[in-house]
Amino acid sequence: MDKNKSQHWNFTHETIPIMWHKQNENFLKYLDKDGVKFLRFWWKHLVENMGVLVPSSSEGLGFQLKEIPDKDGKPIKLVTIILPEPTVDGEVYYMFLVKKPKKITIADFLMLRIPTTNVIALQRDGTNDDGSVITNMYELTPMARNIRIGPGVDPVLDTFQKAAREYVKL
Repeated sequence: MDKNKSQHWNFTHETIPIMWHKQNENFLKYLDKDGVKFLRFWWKHLVENMGVLVPSSSEGLGFQLKEIPDKDGKPIKLVTIILPEPTVDGEVYYMFLVKKPKKITIADFLMLRIPTTNVIALQRDGTNDDGSVITNMYELTPMARNIRIGPGVDPVLDTFQKAAREYVKL
C-alpha cells in the first residue's frame, strides 16, 4: 500500500489484484451477492481504514460478470471492472479478471502451484502533444508485479475486453 498514491491507484494496483489472486471464490461470491456495493466497500476502506492520503470519488465504478466454457466445457469466469475516469498517470480505466478452472497436471504431483488467475489493466500513462491519452496494458501478477505487456488500446470498454481476451488467449 502506497499511502501517497491515490485511492484509485491503490484500489487497482493493490486491493483488487490481491483479493482476486488469493480469494477469487469469495470475491465472486460477494460480487454476485452485493454487486457494486462490494467494490465501493473496498474503495472506501482504503481511506477509512488503511490511511490512503489521496482520496477520490468512486463515481463510475461498476463491473460486468461473464462465464464462458473452456475447451473441456468447464467454466472460465470473466470480470471486467469499470473504474472512475483516471485523473493522473498510473491510474486505470478498466481491469479484466480471469479465473480458469484448475486442471490436474504433473505440477500437482511436484507440489508446484500454477496460477489459474489473471488480472489485466488498461492504464493511463500520459498524453500526446495533441492532448490524446497514452495507454498501456499491464498484467498484475500474483506476486504483486505490474508487468507492461504492450501498448494500450483506446479507453473503450469493448476494445479493451477484446484486447485482454486476446492476451489471455480466450
